Amino acid sequence: MGAWGAGVFEDDTALDFIEEALIPHPDPRSVMRQAFEAVLDADYVDYMAGHAVLVSAAAMRAAQTGQPLEEDEQKEWTEWRKGLADLDFTQLAPLAAKACRRVGSERSELGELWSENDELFPEWKSGVEALAATFRG
Repeated sequence: MGAWGAGVFEDDTALDFIEEALIPHPDPRSVMRQAFEAVLDADYVDYMAGHAVLVSAAAMRAAQTGQPLEEDEQKEWTEWRKGLADLDFTQLAPLAAKACRRVGSERSELGELWSENDELFPEWKSGVEALAATFRG
């Protein structure tokens, strides 16, 4: 059974992105920048691109705050996250904020899919908005 929930890391696509694209990359900022710019350049944000943005932004927030990526963070993730604290995300912050807002909009597959879930949509939407607000862009 696949992972699915309102949190950033409660979806298999998000888990795949962090495990396959961010963690193994020597400097994840380049992958994050690509994710943010792709969404900002798109007329419509597809499902996978939306997850790439949310995971990237959540990783940046964790680097800034020192907080775990998720409640039951894996040891591998903890070690990787702690290494992010040495990176400068200043230039990515405004892109992250704008890209998160795009993912939460009506011009996004994730936004459309979540809007169909009356029970969890408010939680998902507020989580995306809080993530965007972290970067004040």
